[in-house]
Amino acid sequence: MTVKKYKNGLTVIIERNDALRSVTSGIMVGTGSAYETRENNGISHFIEHMQFKGTEKRSAEDIVNAFDEAGASFNAFTAKEYTCYYFKSIDEKIEDCFEVLSDLFLHSVYDDTELDRERHVIIEEINMSLDDPDGVCYDVLYGTMFKGALGMEILGPKENVSRFGKADILAYKSTNYTPSNTVVAFVGNITEETALGLVEKYLSEWVNAEYKAPPVKMAETFNVGYGSFIKDFEQSEISIAFPALSVGDERTATLSALDYIFGTGMGSRLFRRLREQMGLVYSVYCQPWFGRDNGVFSICANVNVTNVEKSIKAIKEEIDKLLKDGVTESETNKAKTQLKVSALFGKENPMSYMLALMRRRALLDEDYDLDVLIARIDRITPKDIDAMAHEILERDAAFAYAGKKPPKAIDKIFYNAK
Repeated sequence: MTVKKYKNGLTVIIERNDALRSVTSGIMVGTGSAYETRENNGISHFIEHMQFKGTEKRSAEDIVNAFDEAGASFNAFTAKEYTCYYFKSIDEKIEDCFEVLSDLFLHSVYDDTELDRERHVIIEEINMSLDDPDGVCYDVLYGTMFKGALGMEILGPKENVSRFGKADILAYKSTNYTPSNTVVAFVGNITEETALGLVEKYLSEWVNAEYKAPPVKMAETFNVGYGSFIKDFEQSEISIAFPALSVGDERTATLSALDYIFGTGMGSRLFRRLREQMGLVYSVYCQPWFGRDNGVFSICANVNVTNVEKSIKAIKEEIDKLLKDGVTESETNKAKTQLKVSALFGKENPMSYMLALMRRRALLDEDYDLDVLIARIDRITPKDIDAMAHEILERDAAFAYAGKKPPKAIDKIFYNAK
């Protein structure tokens, strides 16, 4: 792996794999909804959409046609702490595709007609999200846990989306879309010389720009509480969340091992108990989130409202059993193997590996080192996992619920469960 950092902070990562005949490339900016205010919440996601709606020399249709003519797949996404634009193409089309990606990234014009058209698209996306109990519960949970920017929704409220204009976009980009806050990556059949040549040719105005400090975001306080969204969904979603580790903590591998044992996959304790033995749920899982300064370990279940109380009590019983009896050597070894398999298979998936490289750089300005990760996994012991379980699961939790009105608030059920 090669990492080139220009004087203005723009970082380029190149992972050459000449066994492939493709190249995956992306541009990730270290900003998302966690860097917004109540007044501009949703602007990161709005910008992500608008970058594809026309540049100084291409229409929105031209952008799509250019990628299609190269046979490339392309897309973008917005998260809480970063936004990413990417494509995957055959190696012989890399320059054609990177030129288009650079053009839409640097030279979007934000035409009034396109702005109005796209705001309606995003409002429909918001409406659609309100029909998904999983997504709604996620938003309610984060709004309960964090009262600052981390608690705001990525899509933002409709009233903000309805009024965003070109001036709002340019103001936000001037602070957040800067070279020092951006990572460019190439994974696949490409040389360092070719990759840097493309960056210096098509992102030259950024390569030569002056340094500007990236935006600062402080850690937020985790709040204990209960939030709900009552709607006549066929299935309900429940979430129980605990404050956990940030992405830079060396013990994230240990928490991932706990996650695997307790809530990931069909072999996990929660799945075996709630679905296989009790038949209460279709899905139950743990969902760790590792942010730059904050972390969350959540337990989620998709369940019929009539089974909400039984499901929460069963989750509480499994937590208590885990804290009392700990994990076994066999569970630990299985978890370690699965974590290593996931990490190593991830390297064989160019998109997954590229995103891992970029996230680490965007959040911590550090290399994603697979060998270091594997070594940390190898060192995990049952005692480490037990200690992590006590550290995380003995804390007070935040709760969220989305669905038909439950028999009582799920935090009351959880804390009163015997």
